[in-house]
Amino acid sequence: MKKIKNILILAGGDSSRFWPLQNKCLFDFLGKPLFVHIVLAIKDFAQNIFVVSHSLNQNLFRQEIERINLKNVFLIEQKKDKKGMAEAILACEKKIKGEVLILNGSDILNFSLILPIYLQRRQGKKTLFLAKIVDEYFPGGYLLMEEKKLINIKEKPAPKEIPSNKIKLVCDYFFDFDFLLNFLKKIKEEKDDCYETSLNNILKENKGSDYIDYFNYWYTIKYPWDILPMMNFFLQNQKDKIVLGKNVKIGKYTKIEGPTFIQDNTIVGDYALIRASHIGRQCLIGGYSEVTRSYLSHQVFLHRNYVGDSILDKEVLLGAGACCANFRFDQQPIKSMINGKKISTHMKKLGAIIGEKCKIGVSSILLPGVKIGKKTFIGPGEVIEDDVEEKTFVFKEKRVKNNFFN
Repeated sequence: MKKIKNILILAGGDSSRFWPLQNKCLFDFLGKPLFVHIVLAIKDFAQNIFVVSHSLNQNLFRQEIERINLKNVFLIEQKKDKKGMAEAILACEKKIKGEVLILNGSDILNFSLILPIYLQRRQGKKTLFLAKIVDEYFPGGYLLMEEKKLINIKEKPAPKEIPSNKIKLVCDYFFDFDFLLNFLKKIKEEKDDCYETSLNNILKENKGSDYIDYFNYWYTIKYPWDILPMMNFFLQNQKDKIVLGKNVKIGKYTKIEGPTFIQDNTIVGDYALIRASHIGRQCLIGGYSEVTRSYLSHQVFLHRNYVGDSILDKEVLLGAGACCANFRFDQQPIKSMINGKKISTHMKKLGAIIGEKCKIGVSSILLPGVKIGKKTFIGPGEVIEDDVEEKTFVFKEKRVKNNFFN
């Protein structure tokens, strides 16, 4: 079988848009981190697979790569992040030679469909990109074409200024890695769009560029709520509707509806209801709790709670009666604050997104789309209407610095 010489997975960055969650490429789905799912999906199409991760996460990535035990998978450390994607690619200088296909470590595509097409179409091409038609605005790079030829990629244009309905996915083929590096090095500014600028410079100077239209599934994690559709993709594709790990204990009169995945050593109490959810290791789903279409990480503790369309990171505790509301009465899409601006999630049902090691007091209510920063305490009976910063103590509507954590 023909193979692409090098496939590079960019897994180094976690943008501020993903707050209050962290390490999106390491998020666990069906017992494996997201980037591992990508590695396993492409391993038969690549001679060498390189994974770039930030120096802060090197050990976590190394452990996972050692666990899958593939001899052609190599880890590269990204020490800088001033130039965004370009910085991750520059970290691979002198390690990658020849042709390369660059993938995003937080994108899931139908690789078994795409990569054979790349193997056929790469001949005579200096660059080859993947394009997908979108029905609604997406903050990405849009293709500008003349007579069906790609001439430019407009990065994050205003919704009324998009040049086409096609966006470029991160599945970028280059006939020679040094060819790409030369364009990246020409840009001296320290901006997070250096890679995108380099692509346009390549398109401007080079006639050997083309794109492939892609009509299959695409799931990406850009914002924290993107965890939910990604979760649903994996749940729908697991072999059995309900998968229980080792030593999972289910109480009396409890109902579990698939597709659901529950990892090792989790306890589900009496009279609980779990529907279409992904639950991690060593969790306690207390009696009379309901978990619906939600992602719970490891060591999450519930006690007579409603958790709908929500994401709870590691070691989150909800006191008795605390509720994650997930629906606006006016039935409008739920909005969320990102970098000081409220944007639409395009979701009519979205509960809370809670960072790791948070404690939510008894009978507290988190309104739809609220995000809670890690290591935050919410006092009893609070109604949380907007986002709460990390390491905060909320009590009687006051927010002070939480001194329980460093």
